[in-house]
Amino acid sequence: MIISLDKLNRRETDKIDLNFSQKIDTINYCDSTYKLTSPINVEGKISRNNKGLYLDINVDFTFLDNCSRCLDEVEVPVNYDIQGFLVKEDYDEDSFEDYDAFICNGQEVNLLDVIEQTIDFNLTAQVLCDEDCQGLCQGCGANLNKEECSCDEIANDEEIIDPRFAKLKDLFKND
Repeated sequence: MIISLDKLNRRETDKIDLNFSQKIDTINYCDSTYKLTSPINVEGKISRNNKGLYLDINVDFTFLDNCSRCLDEVEVPVNYDIQGFLVKEDYDEDSFEDYDAFICNGQEVNLLDVIEQTIDFNLTAQVLCDEDCQGLCQGCGANLNKEECSCDEIANDEEIIDPRFAKLKDLFKND
């Protein structure tokens, strides 16, 4: 997803329109690698203004993650806008303090790097397979969406109590 900035740098054009899809196998974020189930769709433009090169795009793709409750694989759709300036590594931070700045070498920009930098801010904190997901049983680990729990329903308190706190139950005895 490397876009050449030559025409903008030579002032042959004021903007580069972007409208493409690219099949990529994986994407990285939060020190993890996720498998993509759809191509990455990019629509927008890179334009020149008085501050520099401005990136304004919409990104759309789907990836696989695990449900936070039952750990089943879930397809997570992602659709968000990215807006900010493309800057060189030695840029003046004070000039861009009100804007997002994405570092590039000045000759080209790798949009996949920009997407990986911005994906953290555009995902839900908790991925669920369904709003009513029952999750896993804390005792036996059964997926409660698919099977009944195999824990003994009439468990004796003695079996459930953490041995480190067993002495505390004596406080509540009515002898």
